[in-house]
Amino acid sequence: MIQLSNIDKFIEGRFQRSFILKGINLTISSGDFVTLMGPSGAGKSSLLNIIGLLDEDFEGEYLFENQLIQTMKSKQKSALHKSEFGHIFQAYHLIDELTVFENIETPLLYRNVGTAERKSIIAELLDRFQMVAKKDLFPEQLSGGQQQMVGIARAIAGKPRVLLADEPTGNLHSTQAKEIMEVFRELNNEGTTIIQATHARENADYGNRLVEMVDGRIEKQLAL
Repeated sequence: MIQLSNIDKFIEGRFQRSFILKGINLTISSGDFVTLMGPSGAGKSSLLNIIGLLDEDFEGEYLFENQLIQTMKSKQKSALHKSEFGHIFQAYHLIDELTVFENIETPLLYRNVGTAERKSIIAELLDRFQMVAKKDLFPEQLSGGQQQMVGIARAIAGKPRVLLADEPTGNLHSTQAKEIMEVFRELNNEGTTIIQATHARENADYGNRLVEMVDGRIEKQLAL
């Protein structure tokens, strides 16, 4: 499904290049649940951004369903990004001017989902994450944990084929964190490919592969 070959990402300095990612080779099959682990600065978020088509500034080869990403036109990449990927960001990235309901609705509008179906999907997610009473609130009226829950609901609303999660439980208490990981397990069992970056080893146990990163490189890969 996803194949990365010799991926480099770097910043050009006056005298030398500073590598953020170096020589990344990674294959992800449909239905995988892959965890990227490593210390801060290891390149986990940078790798997620490249996989999710949020960052095009890299060298190497990226194939998605045997299509070379670098040869696709911007319109094609944008359509692929909107139709195939869901993103959970460490810093939430909710739209301040939109309510909880409207934030969750955003990916469904991109996918041209009808009004009745949108309302049904959002109602189910609000109920699942116990946010029904907060559907008309704005992000600034929510706690950090609540904002993260909305971000997760938004990411899975459109049933993306690939879910990318950057420290998805970092701002949640242990009970909420476990609930989210159980949701990820359900989604993965239903066929969603999940790639998460996390510091929490217990989160990795929900997946089937562990990729350990150090200094922008893949140190080792383990089947779980």
